[in-house]
This record gives sequence, structure tokens and C-alpha cells, in this order.
Amino acid sequence: MEKLADLPPTALVTFGAVLAIIFGVRYLGLFQGQATSSEKASGSAQVAAVIVDPSALNRATAAMEAQTMEAVNHRKMLERATEDILEALQDLTRTITALREEMIRRGR
Repeated sequence: MEKLADLPPTALVTFGAVLAIIFGVRYLGLFQGQATSSEKASGSAQVAAVIVDPSALNRATAAMEAQTMEAVNHRKMLERATEDILEALQDLTRTITALREEMIRRGR
């Protein structure tokens, strides 16, 4: 605080003006936020609660369950296809190994 007294008068005025702007914006911002959130948010929440209809929620839940089951079935189908590909790859590997052994036996 002692160092503030050593500053030139223009620097003190500028410092005071900046502090006033910061506190003013903070105060007005908080004031605006409180005014907006208290009355308008509760009114819109009440309207939203009235608009939502339980049958719509039930239909949306059923649609989500159907989508989930479809995703599970798709995943299982992909797993089966992957297993088939792996079995084919294992058969191919066994065949190549047998061919290699046959070529070694023939001396090629």
C-alpha cells in the first residue's frame, strides 16, 4: 500500500478507474444473473413440466430399448462374422504350413 502513494497521479487515477470498472461489471453481471435466473427459470420449468406427457416418454423409452436391442444384435452378428474369418485364416495358415513342410521334404 505504501508503494501506491509513490505512483504518479495519472497512474493512481487509471488504477482507480480500472478497479471501478472491474467491480461495476462484476456487480452488474451478478445482478443481471440473479434477476434472470430466479423468476424466468422457474416459470419455464413449470411450463415444461406441464407439456411433458407420460405416453411420449413411454414411447421414447420403447424406441430406445428397440435401438439398444438392434445394436446388441448387430454386435453379435459382427462377432460371429469375425469368428468365421478367423477360422478361415487358421485353415489357410495350416494349409500354408503343410505346403511349406511338403516343399521342404521335396527339397525345393
